This record gives sequence, C-alpha cells and structure tokens, in this order.
Amino acid sequence: MKKGKKAMLFAGLIALLSSTVSVTPAYAATSLTVDLSSVIRPVTHAAGGSLYGVIENQPDNSLIIPLHAKAFNNPAVAGYQQPWGAAVPVAQKLAGTGSQVSIRLADWFTGWYNYSNLNDWFNKLTTTVNAVKSAGLTNIYGYEVWNEPNGTWKGQYVGGIDYSDSYVQFTVSVPTTKAYAMTIRYANGTSASSTQNLTVNGGGATTVAYPRTDGWLNTGSASTVTVNVNLNAGSNTIRLAKGSTGYAELDLIDIAGGNPARYEAENGTVNHSTTYSSGYASSNTSGNLTFSEFFSQSYTKLKQLDSTAKVIGPSLAGYSHNFMVEFLTYQKVHNTLPDIGGWHILSGENITSTFEDYRAIESSLGITPEPISINEYSGAGWLSDEGKPGKVAPLIAKFERLQIDTAMQSYWDVPNPGRLGSLLSSSAQRNGGWWFYKWYGDMTGNMVSVTPPNVYDMTGLDGFANVDSLRQYASVLFGGVTDGTVNAVIQNFPSFFGTNGSKVHVRVESTPFVNRSMAVNTTNTLFEADYTIAGNQITVPITGVNSNDGYRIYITPFGQATNVYEAEYAAVSHSNISSSASASGGKYVAQIDFSDSYVDFYVKVPTTKTYTMTIRYANGTGANSTHSLNVNGGSTTTVTYTPTAGWGQFGSVNVSVGLTAGDNIIRLAKGSIGFAELDNITIN
Repeated sequence: MKKGKKAMLFAGLIALLSSTVSVTPAYAATSLTVDLSSVIRPVTHAAGGSLYGVIENQPDNSLIIPLHAKAFNNPAVAGYQQPWGAAVPVAQKLAGTGSQVSIRLADWFTGWYNYSNLNDWFNKLTTTVNAVKSAGLTNIYGYEVWNEPNGTWKGQYVGGIDYSDSYVQFTVSVPTTKAYAMTIRYANGTSASSTQNLTVNGGGATTVAYPRTDGWLNTGSASTVTVNVNLNAGSNTIRLAKGSTGYAELDLIDIAGGNPARYEAENGTVNHSTTYSSGYASSNTSGNLTFSEFFSQSYTKLKQLDSTAKVIGPSLAGYSHNFMVEFLTYQKVHNTLPDIGGWHILSGENITSTFEDYRAIESSLGITPEPISINEYSGAGWLSDEGKPGKVAPLIAKFERLQIDTAMQSYWDVPNPGRLGSLLSSSAQRNGGWWFYKWYGDMTGNMVSVTPPNVYDMTGLDGFANVDSLRQYASVLFGGVTDGTVNAVIQNFPSFFGTNGSKVHVRVESTPFVNRSMAVNTTNTLFEADYTIAGNQITVPITGVNSNDGYRIYITPFGQATNVYEAEYAAVSHSNISSSASASGGKYVAQIDFSDSYVDFYVKVPTTKTYTMTIRYANGTGANSTHSLNVNGGSTTTVTYTPTAGWGQFGSVNVSVGLTAGDNIIRLAKGSIGFAELDNITIN
C-alpha cells in the first residue's frame, strides 16, 4: 500500500493491537538450540514472497527462482491502486518458477479505497476470476478480499452517548402498521451490561439492554440485540437515548420489513454525541455494510465464480482480538469462513501471541484451524528493516515455528516495485538480504525445531533450520539482536551424520547488510571446522555477530564432498526435473530446450583462480550438442557435449572456469546446436 496513506493509519494503529503481549527482551542470552530430530513440517519457503516484489517486467527470473518463494502478493489489475504488477501477467511470469500469486482484489480501486457499491464490486470479482480462468493459470494462491479494513473500510458510528440529553433519533419507514423486529448493532466496552432508553413516535420509554462486548467499536468489538417495536404505516421516529446504566455506542439499526431496512446511526439526528470513523462500522460510503457482511457476500460470490477458489481474509493492518472474535463468529454463522486467515505484521506486533490468540478464538468457536497468511510483514522500522537479515530472521523463524502458510514482505519502498520486497539494491543487483533469502530458498527436506532465548521476542536472536536426509545435510539460519556472541547447540543428529564420536563438518557464513541500496555480490565464510558429536550434540560458538546481518550454519557428514553441485537443486529456468537410476541422487535436469532455458549453479570457492569444472551430462541426439557457459554475467563461451548412450545416460566433460573467492554463478544454457541434459557439476 502507498506509504503516505499507511503512515496515517499507523499513527492510530498501535493502540488497537489489544492482543499483543509486551515482553522485555533479554539480548545477553545467546544460546540457540536446534533439535534436528524434531520435525515441524516439510520445507515450503513460506515467507520468501513479497508484496509487489514481482511486476510484469522485473526482476529477471534468475533473481526470483533461487528464492523458491511459495507466494507473492499482487494487485488484481494494474492502473488503479498500482500502475503495474497485475496478478495475471505476473502469475504467467512466475509459472515456471514454482511460485504462486495471491491476488489483492481491493487494488481494483484508486485511493485507499474508493469503493462504491456491491454490484460494481461483484463485476470486478467476475472480471478477475474470468481472467484467471481464461489464462489457464494453476499458480493462484488465493483471492485476498480486502486490504487493511481497519483503516480502509469507511465506516462511521455514533459514540459519546453519555449524557442525560444524548440520543440518536432515526426516521424510519414501514409499509404497514404492526410490530417489527429491530436489530441494533452496538458496542459496550464497559465491564457490565449497559442500557439505553427507547422511545417510538414520542411514546413512553422502554429499556434496551446491551450485554458487554469486551471493547468499543474502534477496537473492532461489536454485537447485536433485537427488540420489537410497534410502528405505524409510513414514517416513524425511533429514539435511543442514554440509559440509567453504563454506556453504549451505536452503528446502525435494521428494521425487518422496513423500506429501507437499514438506518445508519450517523445519518440520524445526533444530539450531544459524536460521530466517529472506523473500519469496523458501517456507513453510506461502505455501501451500508459492515466489513464482516461485505466479506461474507464477497466470499459467496467468489465461490459461485470458482468453487475451488481460496478466499483470504480479513487481512487487517494489525491484529485485533475483538474484531477477530466478531469477524469469525459472523462468518461461521453464515458459512463463509475464510479458507486462509490473515493479517499483517508491520509494527513489531508479537506474532507468537497473536497466533496463539487467533487459534484460541477458533477453538472457542468450534472452528477447525485454518491456514494463515501474513499478507505483509516487516520489522518495526518498516522501510529500513525490509529485507534486513537481522530483522527478518526472527520473523521468519516464528513463521516457520508456528507453521504460517505464507508470509510476504511489505512494500514501503514505493518508487521501487519489482525488487522482491527490498532484496535488490537495483532492479538487477542483489543486496545482503537477497543472499539470506537465497539461503532460505536453498533449504530442502524438513524444517526442524529451533529454540531461541525468548520465543516472544520479535527482535532478539532467533533462527530456523532444516534437515534433508536424502541430500544428507542440515542448515541453520539465524539473526537478531545479541551481545555479539551466539552459541549454537545442534542436537539429536540423524543417523546419516554418524553417532557419538563421529565427526561432522561445519561451515559458518554471514551475509552483510549495510542498507537495502548496497549491492552485495558474495557472502562471507567466517570459518569451517570439524566437530565431534558427543551426547548426540555439538556446540558451535560464533563471535562478532552483527545484529543487522544474517548467518548460516551448514552441516554435512565428515568427508562428504562439498564441491559437487546437483543440477536439480540449482536455479532451473524453463526446464524440467527428471528421474534416472543413472543420475547422481536419482534426478537430473532435462528439456533445456528453449531460448530461456538455463541452469544457474551457485558455487562457493575459497580463492580467486581458474578451476576445472567437470560437467556430467547426457546427449541423446547422436551428434555433438552445445550449451552456452557464462560465469558471473561475464562473456559467454561454448561447451560441446559429444553423444552419450542416450537420454538419462551420462558422460562427462571438463572445462576451465575463472572463479572469484566467495559466491559465483555459473550458468549453463541452451546452446546453438542440439540439446543436452545436466546431472551435476564438480569444481576442482
């Protein structure tokens, strides 16, 4: 969302985060415990995506593919809220990367947001879903019904009905003289039941009782009561005035069978009371719908258009316990519970606390736990924290620990869309954050348990880890505020590492982050060492830890080759992964057959020099074939592959490559002659 408008929202947002637990950080406690036997879930790269991080023409897919992000968040169309990044062309761009697109439907509107009416809205939903169907897309994550309704749903209500002469008077119209059911939407944030005096057409007063709602309308707390009123055919006046007990706020009344049925409190005669704006209320501008009603009707429409569509919501700017209770209660009654729940983490809110609260609400309402999408996330510093490894590591760690389904980096750098959040220093250059997310994208196998000093601390040391028994390695990514020293305790090693007394090889790396505009071409190897497993664990001490940087511990069995790079785990463009008993690891890359087909190998070497690269390939054409070879974006040369026994039957060829100390990118792409498949490369 646009930065200036968001800034206005956040001035008042912090006070609304009623469920956020305040925790005093303790940064001196620097032990990080990794349990390699405690599986959380398969690797999904849930938090690798971003809001408007990919647009139609940038970045290049070579910068996207290595992240293996589960989903990106994009506008339904371009030219309204955002001038670029329309979901359908972006989904087409991402189709070969394995990433999905979450469609932000509210971006159909200019402003923040200039919604008009339900018919217009339904037309927009129909256009969007039909466009997805026409494009034949299969990588749509879901439809995000609205964005930040607590700041963008233009509701109004009447509060401050606190004095002896305070009242709201409605003029209502009904077709016949009889008793009508009148439903009042109200909030009572006192500690007990409150009352108001009800008079009809100047008659005697009766009492309306309002049970407490645990909060006021500006926190998203609301409920309804229904009473019977005797009305005359034609026009009637209904007055709700300060009662003898407590206080209550009024959003609207509904007269069953009235013409119209709904009457907004702010449109009545308001005496010695105040009209307020809130995304949790209804108003003329919101089409006389509360957000919960609007979401429910949108859900129903989307399911009519596509019964398989995943509907996401409510996508609050910041978590609100009171609103979530009201929202989920309403959706359950109307059978319109979101397929994927969601909210944003933008101001240092405690995701662990809010997650626990959300699950508790679901449980209390008898709702089966649903997937959760954190539609936008960044540290409390917003723009300065986007993509900063030391700030996002504690967030990603918690997303993985809590099994958040997807999470997308926010978008505060408004002039620069298409930079994967803030992971690129320019449209084509990586910064230190990109490398941290690339390490995240490298993870395969299963995510496993990591215990930080304080699971509720949003900025202190935290990490996330994986184990892959097929590839036989484990890695731990971490970052956050510390005293400069981290003791990583790695315990409960799988059998492929050996047993007590066995050695494992450990490489500790860092990715520096000065700011998002600083290009970073390589990560740093801090040290490599062999550790002996004792008590089924090792302890890796790391000193000089910078709170802005990101770190990786990469663990392999002692003696395992680290200079062999499998093609199927490289960054693969417009090609396919195939299986063969003849391939190392059982898989290889095939169909490298198109002008945009390539395999990018990320190779790390200790010194700058010329290395021998052995390419294991298959060429079933019966004649020589070629690939183009490029190192670090330099000049392109040709590799020639003589025929092998067939496809999936491998031979090898040696070539010389000049590599620089640190990270290098070796690209093998479709050549000018024939075709070839790739199994792996070895750097000597």
